[in-house]
Amino acid sequence: MSIPRFYVSPLLTSGELPDDQAHHARDVLRLDSGQKVIIFDGDGQSAPASIIIEKKHAHYELTGPITVEPAPPYRLNIATAVPKADRSHQLLEQISQLGATALIWLDCRYSVVHPSAEAGKMEKWMRLAIESARQCGRSRLLEIQAPQTPRQLLAGADVGTIIWTHVDATEDLFQRLAQEQPHQPAQAPNADGSAITIMIGPEGGWSQQELELLSRAAAPVRLGNNILRIETAAAAATAIACAALQLTRVQFRK
Repeated sequence: MSIPRFYVSPLLTSGELPDDQAHHARDVLRLDSGQKVIIFDGDGQSAPASIIIEKKHAHYELTGPITVEPAPPYRLNIATAVPKADRSHQLLEQISQLGATALIWLDCRYSVVHPSAEAGKMEKWMRLAIESARQCGRSRLLEIQAPQTPRQLLAGADVGTIIWTHVDATEDLFQRLAQEQPHQPAQAPNADGSAITIMIGPEGGWSQQELELLSRAAAPVRLGNNILRIETAAAAATAIACAALQLTRVQFRK
């Protein structure tokens, strides 16, 4: 059985778990005081701890040194249109588990769902990122960036290498990444050339204006022979990119 993990930021030698984390420890996992847990801060730091359960609260005390998870050599941004209903939650959780660095919701011409950066939405997305990190074992949270149009994204400073998907593309994503991958990747994810942004369009497809804009940035790639739902395409793109760039090793829970 894996050791339960809880998110606390900042990570101190002792402290109180946030209310949602305390609820999970007390009422879902039904942990007892003194049980061993892992505390992580979402920025790469984690440490073993002992938990103290009270009636309405839960506290922790570190029992070992803080370790720091190295930053990946590449920054993998998944910029995608938003699928309908709770499929967006599934998308976020899957790319977090697979190792993406950041999620950027795209507001496209033919988007069925137009994303909003209102406080409630951003908070919900962040809670999902925390829960995914807690469950899958990553110590760095998936970043959730404010929604953008394709034009706004391409004008950004931190997008790095742009890769965009299209069903009629002739080149595979893995093939493209094998060509784009530097022989000696930068050690810091924000270093020049170390960011890769994969763009996935809406179910209605890219508009003609968006196609012209994207075509000036790079040639399209495909994810396979089949037409994929948005959330499936995002997960497939993340898995292919992580495999090609050797960003992560996925462990399957029995």
